[in-house]
Amino acid sequence: MRLLLAVLAASLAGCTTVDDTAFETEPQLSGPPPRVEMAAQSVLSRPNISAIGMARIVDGRLAWTGYWGEQTDGIPVGPYTAFNVASVAKTILAETTLRLADRTELDLDDPISEYYIHPDLGRDGRYAKLTPRILLSHQAALLNWPYAYDDGKLAFVGEPGSGEIHYSGAGFTILMRYLEERFGRKYPALVEDYLFGPLQISGIAVSREPWLEGRVPQPVDKEGREYAPFTNDSSGALIAPGEYNPADNLYATVPSYAKYLIRLIEGSDLSPELRQERQQLLSRSDTVLGYVCVARQEDCPDPLGFGLGWTLFGEPDRMIINHSGNDFAEHAQVYFSPDSREGLVIFMVGGEAFEQGLELIEATDPNLLMARHYRALFDSMKRDGS
Repeated sequence: MRLLLAVLAASLAGCTTVDDTAFETEPQLSGPPPRVEMAAQSVLSRPNISAIGMARIVDGRLAWTGYWGEQTDGIPVGPYTAFNVASVAKTILAETTLRLADRTELDLDDPISEYYIHPDLGRDGRYAKLTPRILLSHQAALLNWPYAYDDGKLAFVGEPGSGEIHYSGAGFTILMRYLEERFGRKYPALVEDYLFGPLQISGIAVSREPWLEGRVPQPVDKEGREYAPFTNDSSGALIAPGEYNPADNLYATVPSYAKYLIRLIEGSDLSPELRQERQQLLSRSDTVLGYVCVARQEDCPDPLGFGLGWTLFGEPDRMIINHSGNDFAEHAQVYFSPDSREGLVIFMVGGEAFEQGLELIEATDPNLLMARHYRALFDSMKRDGS
C-alpha cells in the first residue's frame, strides 16, 4: 500500500507575532452535512489521525467548512490552522508556470537546458528533451527523488516525453530551478508576483514563513507518534525558516486553499487556451499503481493520468482536476471541476491516511468516479494482501 501513498483565532489571541491579515476569513456558513460529520468523527477516532479540515465548493462558492481534532494539546484545529499539505505543493508550481507561459515569452515546450543544467543529468543527451510541459506531466523518466537511486544521484530510467508516468518530485525541482534562472527571481517571489498576488491569495506559504509560527499542527505518524511542528520526516529533521521545496511541504489554511480553487474555477486570470490545455491528458500508465483502473468499466474515469501538474479524472459530464499529498504524517486531497464549478479540500494530520481521506471524499461525493477508482484499488490490494 506504500506505493499508493508515494486554530481558532480566539485560541491564539495572545500571539503577538501573528499577522491575522495573512489569512482568508470565512463567511457565515452552515456546517458539513450529517454524512460528512459522521465520516469525519469516525476517521478522527483512528490512532493515526489527529486533525481534519475540509471545505466544499458548490457552484463556484464556498458551501461549507468543517474542522475536527486538535492542532496541539488544548488548541482546536480551525480556519487559522496552517496544514502541511505535502505534494499539493506541486499545484502552486504548476499554476505559476501556466501564468508565466501566459504573460511572458516562456513557452511550455522551451528546453530546460537553455537556462539550467542539473549536475546529475546534464551530460546525458536526454536532458535536452526536458521541457516545462514534460516535467509538469511527470513524463521526464525520473524517479521521485535522488534517494530512490542506489547511488543517490538522479538518472533517466526511460525516454523523456514518452507519455509514460514516472511521478517525480525531483522533476518539479528541476523546473523550479529553471524558472529561477530564467527570470532571475527566487521561487517564492515568482509565486507571489504571478499567482498569489494577482489572485489575491493569502494564508498559503511555499516556505517556512514567520506567520506560520503557532499555526502549524504537530505531525502524527502512522503509529500515532507526535513530532514537533515543521518536522520534515520521521528522522525528526526540521524544515528551516525560509526553506522551500516546490514539490513538498506547502503550508495552507483550509479557507485560503478553497479560495485558490475558486479562483481556478473562475479562470479569469488565465487564457482560455491554457485553461483548456490544463485539462488535456499528457501522460498515463498501464502499470503504475493508482493510474490503472481496476474498478468496473462504468466506474473507471476516462481519461485517467496527468495533465499540466494535476491528475485528471474524466467523467461524462465533468473533468475532475485533482492532486493529493501524502507524507509520513499528513494527507491531503484537493480537486476542482471547471465544468460543474465544484471543488473539495481535505487536509489531514496523520500518517498513511490515504484510505481515511477516501472515506471523507466518499461521504462528500459518493458518485465521484475518482473515489470509485480508488475504492476498487484499495479493495483489490486488500484481497491480494498488499
